[in-house]
Amino acid sequence: MRNAIDRRSGGLLLAFLMLSALAPGLAAAADRPFGVVDTQRILQEYEAAKDAQEQVEKFVRDLDKEIEEKARALSRLNEEFESQKMLLAEQAYTAKIKELEQHKEDYLRFREQADQRVQQALMEAMGPINDQVMTIAERLAKEEGFGIIIDASAFNILYLDPDVDLTDKVLTALARGEDD
Repeated sequence: MRNAIDRRSGGLLLAFLMLSALAPGLAAAADRPFGVVDTQRILQEYEAAKDAQEQVEKFVRDLDKEIEEKARALSRLNEEFESQKMLLAEQAYTAKIKELEQHKEDYLRFREQADQRVQQALMEAMGPINDQVMTIAERLAKEEGFGIIIDASAFNILYLDPDVDLTDKVLTALARGEDD
């Protein structure tokens, strides 16, 4: 579960959103300069992003506890069945097996729903931040003539000219509360 919200997932989500929003204009952007924003750095330095990540991590910890409780309860039922199965009449044996199978299905369904709930919580917590970064990146692109702005954290960049790195400008705008 904890892998579902690792630090890279937020950056990859931002990268995906940025690239998908800019994809239609890629051909037209080829003859203009490009800019780079490191969303991983934004997630590490922007207080609202850190707070959002902490909220999601707390949600996941609470959900993990609930999953562990359900797993222990299922284990206890299984142990109880194993210790009693030789003493049960055929009808009672069949009923216990059905009960155990139902509990297993409920547990697996809960786990699946938990994963979906984590993804939803991540989207809800990071969505407004993603929107802010997208809006600021778009504004910077228009104001400074960039044809495309890419996310440095989504790519393996070996060298980056500081003149095209817009991360500090985005962080400054976020700190001032600018989104447009």
